[in-house]
Amino acid sequence: MMLFPFNRHLMAWCLACLAFEPLIARTANGLLNVPATPPPTTVQVVDAFPGVTFNRALVFASPPGDEKRLFVGEIGGKIKVIPDVTAAAPTASVAIDLAAAITTPARTPAESWDLGPNLECGLLGFAFHPDYAANGYLFVFYSAAKASDPGVWYQRLSRFTVPPGEREQAAPLVDPGSELILLEQRDRGPNHNGGDVHFGPDGYLYLSVGDEDNPSDHFNNSQRIDMNFFGAMLRIDVDKKTGNLEPNAHTNPAASVEGFSAVDGIPRDESPTGSGVFKARYSIPIDNPYVPSSEEGTWDGTLNGAAIAPESLPYVRSEFWAIGLRSPWRFHIDQSNGEIMLGDVGQSMAWPAAPHAAEELNIIKRGGNFGWPYREGTFPGPKTAPPGFTSLDPFYQLDHNIDGDPNYRARCFIGGVIYRGSRFASLTGSYVFGDFISGNIWALTRPGGVPAVQRIAGLGQVVTFGTDPSNGDVLLTDYSGTRIRRLVTATPGSAFPNTLGATGLFTDLATLTPAPAVVPYSVNLSFWSDHAVKRRWFSIPDGTSRMTWSREDAWTFPAGQIWVKHFDLETERGNPESPKKRIETRVLVKNPEGIYGVSYRWNAAGTQATLAADGGETFAVEVIKDGAPYSQTWNIPSRAQCNICHTPEAGYALSFNTLQLNLEGTIEGFTGNQLDFLESQGYLTNSPDSPNVLPRHLRPEEEEHPIEARVRSYLAVNCGYCHAGAAGTAPTAWDGRHGPILDQTGLIRGEATSAQAPYKLVLPGDPAHSLVLRRMAGTGGFSRMPPLATSEPDAVNIELMTEWINLSLPDRKSYAEWRLEVFGSATSPEGEPGADADDDGQLNHAEFLAGSQALDPGSFLVPVLSLSEGAVLLDAVIPANRSVQVERSTNLLDWSLWDVPGNHGLAHPGGPAAFTGPMSGGGEFFRIRLRER
Repeated sequence: MMLFPFNRHLMAWCLACLAFEPLIARTANGLLNVPATPPPTTVQVVDAFPGVTFNRALVFASPPGDEKRLFVGEIGGKIKVIPDVTAAAPTASVAIDLAAAITTPARTPAESWDLGPNLECGLLGFAFHPDYAANGYLFVFYSAAKASDPGVWYQRLSRFTVPPGEREQAAPLVDPGSELILLEQRDRGPNHNGGDVHFGPDGYLYLSVGDEDNPSDHFNNSQRIDMNFFGAMLRIDVDKKTGNLEPNAHTNPAASVEGFSAVDGIPRDESPTGSGVFKARYSIPIDNPYVPSSEEGTWDGTLNGAAIAPESLPYVRSEFWAIGLRSPWRFHIDQSNGEIMLGDVGQSMAWPAAPHAAEELNIIKRGGNFGWPYREGTFPGPKTAPPGFTSLDPFYQLDHNIDGDPNYRARCFIGGVIYRGSRFASLTGSYVFGDFISGNIWALTRPGGVPAVQRIAGLGQVVTFGTDPSNGDVLLTDYSGTRIRRLVTATPGSAFPNTLGATGLFTDLATLTPAPAVVPYSVNLSFWSDHAVKRRWFSIPDGTSRMTWSREDAWTFPAGQIWVKHFDLETERGNPESPKKRIETRVLVKNPEGIYGVSYRWNAAGTQATLAADGGETFAVEVIKDGAPYSQTWNIPSRAQCNICHTPEAGYALSFNTLQLNLEGTIEGFTGNQLDFLESQGYLTNSPDSPNVLPRHLRPEEEEHPIEARVRSYLAVNCGYCHAGAAGTAPTAWDGRHGPILDQTGLIRGEATSAQAPYKLVLPGDPAHSLVLRRMAGTGGFSRMPPLATSEPDAVNIELMTEWINLSLPDRKSYAEWRLEVFGSATSPEGEPGADADDDGQLNHAEFLAGSQALDPGSFLVPVLSLSEGAVLLDAVIPANRSVQVERSTNLLDWSLWDVPGNHGLAHPGGPAAFTGPMSGGGEFFRIRLRER
């Protein structure tokens, strides 16, 4: 596309002359055949309770025998109830808000940790007692932070009570003061908390707990039964039945490692007789496997073929029912036979002995050892097993191999439920489960006792399965969504266009000539797509609906808006003159419910593209690489995966925003900035600021800009839609978006949840231990990021990131580092950002930004203003990686950004910065605004 300069002031004058009518008439097109809903499939995921919304629902449960009420737990601590799931207009109300209820002692249910969200912190599970109608007991598992001990986490299992008179109400209230803590333990990591809770038909409570922290069970929990409650399935008697046992004391000195105190996490009450005997609030079933003598036989005191040390025997956690689990997020108990089916989430990083890590479905057995960390699935694990070690194989496993069949691709196993409803006769008795990363939903049957699995549907970021108490329907929810979904039957039809040609988006497929109202656009920095050459279009077919512009945040879009992205591959990689192969065209549609996406796969001749399968497609594309034939794997994402990235938090359309569209070009006869084009054609409800003063993303080859700014653009485009701090959907602590300054991103020396020391997210001067770089490259056993629809490394940006870490970051100073260097102290009052240590009128933080000497009153930034032939010229010397913008005023009171080219606020490379623009008359004042980037 040919680029031309554009004068915004001239455009404004032209618009005034034309009474603000568009220069080019905006086109409507009611003939486009792009439905508002996605293609129907045999099994569909629909809104279960229209009009009822939740904030990250993670668990469903109903009281035993209740066919109307469904209780829903939100990660932030609220348990809500839908009084009647069969109602034509269902409603929901709060039964208890743990954040307000927990006062003994004060706790805060924690859905986030440090800098970012973690979907494994907060309210994680609850279950109603089998005799709930008589006792009103509700058992809740949650992770929490103690107000008096910040930065320390606890896992707690508590019993709450629904009072008599409330239990029968359609929307009962749980007594907020009724909490009775059964278990509480300190936790050194924010993830792998497990936390699912269910009662078995034996009347005992089962609780899944993870290995405490990622990765590789580095606290050595999963094969220990004499320490704490981690990496296992627990089984306890909450009714304290006669003949069952007291828990062992939780005071094993061997558990006091790495500053972790082995304080007893089992609250005990004094005997009513006042005898001084204190009893736990639950008992150990006599037939638990690690009870020395039981009805099942005598435990011989060994584990993994070796005897438990005599000094540790008194501290064996006889609560354990099974061990060797990693991250047992969700499990299901078949009430007809007591069988426990548990999904154990696999590790995203591999190790030399097992490049293909696995997701496990385990049938939990009494005393079973499922191998972690000595095994993952049927593969060797990250740690070496002791001689004679044996473990149980998973009942079914899914490999992490992303180049395999996309219908069976998995990276984060979400345990499901056994279907006993009547809607799907063919699925009766099937185990329905899914995967958080791929969005696949499967049904497992057992013909002849052998697992047989088929993909039946998809939902991005699926985190929980449950059942509708009224009819047995499968219910599910996604982490970033607000609605509970259900699986329903549908009859696939021909209403959705099966070919790209049938959509009407292009009048000529041979040339990809867009139809009227389908408008081409470009972006500043393309998302990495395995060397693809991409073209883009958008459409608002009705001709009147509008978008709302935002400077930094996501734009808002009307229902009916369409985006189209087309992918070609050069037949000779790196040679833009070589013929191109048409690969895929994606269509994204905004509708009242959110957004959906489909893909069309081109035929070998490049004459037509056909609707890709719901589960995505993987195939080889033959190209020339380095002069030799090369078979490149191409992954078309599933429709569910479209919604993993195109989330409400990310603004749905990832690259349709100011940072991407602030770009000069020619569109439909309009030459200038794309933002001006959108405004002039009536596509916006509000007017953008001048492109001169708006930021944009940078390409890696734009070497006139700092390497750090180019890296930050890459991270924003390729990572920031998920890794967005507290606003993100990724369970990690860093923020890849453009807005935060570097120190606010959590990147530099940030803790990594998927790797332990010496790894950090980004470690200055150490690319080998910078996890973000390792993820980009997919090396060192770490799976490549971004994780979807890519199999080729992005060599250009890997090199850029490596150069940043090696050459730029080691010398970059945060304010804290600068303060220590200048003042010799990190805490002295004279080094405070708001102090003026040298009394020169410039605060310390301003001196830091300007690169001047904070202890030298003669050293401060002095911009130079000059006039030349009717133009104003402003010069200043600026440190590297500072955003610099000039503000203008005519009265020293009202300031605005000076609307001149280059005043965009992008990070400066360091050195002289010059701004020039026409004089607007006398009495003009200018000032420079600096900020960190």
